[in-house]
Amino acid sequence: MADIMSTGLSGLMAFRRALDTTAHNIANANTEGYVRQRIDLAARPAEPYGNGWIGNGVDVQGVRRTYDEFLVTAARTSSSSFERLDVMAGQAARVDNLFADTSTGLSATLQKFRNALQGVASQPTSIAARQELVGQAQATIDQLQYIDSRLRDFESEASSRVTSAVTEINSLAQGIARLNKDIASGYASTGQPPNDLLDERDALLDKLAQHVNISVVPQDRGIVNVFVGKGQALVLNQTPGTLSTQADLFDPTRPRIMLQGAQGQSDITSSIAGGSLGGALDFRSEVLDPARNALGKIAAGLTDAVNAQHRMGMDLNGALGGDLLAVGGPAVLASSANNGNAGVTVTRNNVAAVTAADYQLSYDGSNWSLRRLDTGATVSMSGAGTAASPFVADGLSIVVGGPPAAPAAGDRYLIRPTREAVVGLDLLVTDPSRIAAAAPIQASAVGTNTGTGTVTTGTVLDPTNASLRSTTTIQFLSPTTYSVNGSGTFNYTAGQDIDLNGWRIAISGAPATGDRFVVADNSSGIGDNRNALALSDSLATPRLDLGTTSLNAAAARLAGDVGLATQQAQVNRDAQKVMQDDAVAQRQNAMGVNLDEEAANMLRYQQAYQAAAQLIKIANEMFDAIISATR
Repeated sequence: MADIMSTGLSGLMAFRRALDTTAHNIANANTEGYVRQRIDLAARPAEPYGNGWIGNGVDVQGVRRTYDEFLVTAARTSSSSFERLDVMAGQAARVDNLFADTSTGLSATLQKFRNALQGVASQPTSIAARQELVGQAQATIDQLQYIDSRLRDFESEASSRVTSAVTEINSLAQGIARLNKDIASGYASTGQPPNDLLDERDALLDKLAQHVNISVVPQDRGIVNVFVGKGQALVLNQTPGTLSTQADLFDPTRPRIMLQGAQGQSDITSSIAGGSLGGALDFRSEVLDPARNALGKIAAGLTDAVNAQHRMGMDLNGALGGDLLAVGGPAVLASSANNGNAGVTVTRNNVAAVTAADYQLSYDGSNWSLRRLDTGATVSMSGAGTAASPFVADGLSIVVGGPPAAPAAGDRYLIRPTREAVVGLDLLVTDPSRIAAAAPIQASAVGTNTGTGTVTTGTVLDPTNASLRSTTTIQFLSPTTYSVNGSGTFNYTAGQDIDLNGWRIAISGAPATGDRFVVADNSSGIGDNRNALALSDSLATPRLDLGTTSLNAAAARLAGDVGLATQQAQVNRDAQKVMQDDAVAQRQNAMGVNLDEEAANMLRYQQAYQAAAQLIKIANEMFDAIISATR
């Protein structure tokens, strides 16, 4: 039955709850993750009276959060993207500093080595200049290995970052699952949402998004399911999944990320795409691995170029030069899941064709196949895979072991053609006198020649030719023909290369009949600098990427690629930071506590409370009046 007393009491209780809610908001104005709460009021059902309806007061329907799921999701996604880019940019900048340093960077190091070669070319008999070259060669090796060791340190740090992120994610997943349980229990006991528990869970979800990209799917009774990667469940109802790290099938030093859920264990490494965990994985795959492979490719190219030219020279003792540098070979890593026991051996047979990519060699039970891991493209191979006829592809020779060792269907091998090259770098010549700065042959025109023919000094094509240093005489039988050591008749074309006995010369001009040109041993020419000049030129000669890229250009491109990746990551991070700040600001404006608004509400609810109390006072006075009238 409607009466002023019950109506006043309902208002008194309702506005007390409103004041309690306002006080709670004010107290948590600076609480991280707190969402402003509002009381929902509704009029009680009215009762009929005569020809009208009389109201019964007010009821508190509940206390709700001013929650906007769209803004929450936007802020959470933006935060995950920012954390990924922040890690990426920070780590990439460290790699960039290694290569871009003007005094110790890769380009500067190679230039110092070339300067030392030019120093020997300027003073080929100077022991001091030769000693400087030996020292600079060792310094070049040391610097390349220092850069490689720092890159390895970065990889170790990235792996540690992955491990620590996995630990933190597991802790957050357990907390979210526990709160799911508490929230469901709260709903069951009151039928109303436990707002503070929802805030606590949202805070954990926000922290989780900073580590990994997530999608949150609401369920009944306030429960949420959390998915990572490409839809793998991290939290399902009140049950958390568990992330763990396992050694990579090919590389035990590199962790992969496994998720243990209700459906079993799955590898989600490749599907992680956000947060600090995604940033660490992206840094490893997009910056670190390409940089290490490219550095190894440059080391292999440097060794190949210098050794090939040094073998064509002659040292101060008159001996032919040998290899100046040693370099590490390709790495072959068998999958730990292999069932066969075939040995796989890989060598570089053509450095110019070697790429900076990694490869996977697979066996299907009858055939071998090769696939590039950076593009996923299948690479055709020639040969049979035996020692006599190895598989040949992209500058590599691949020998797969046969009986008694044999592969099994499904066996896989990871081939890294250049990754370990720098580790194996070594200086093989430490005696300055053994620097092959001179050419072992010398071509000259006989002083009694009457024609105008001239001859180049000669270059070595094949230092292993047994007749390389034997004296060879080219005598012109006529202005257009010549013989070699008195034998044969060969047509003469001015400027055309003449290749014999592992060397090459070219005669130009108009030789006369009887003119002679002699190619002889240059053992007494210790002051010759032709091979030192050729060694210097080898660093600037295109020898990589099928003869289109020099070592200097490759070093500059590596530094440029790392610098560009770093700059892009930094620009993207800064742009994402603006978007994140905007998303967080919108979320805070819509859901956070505004103290001015709460102060106004407090005054409004206080006045309403006082008015309700006045109703009760009036009802009491009316009751007293009735009692007095009936005495």
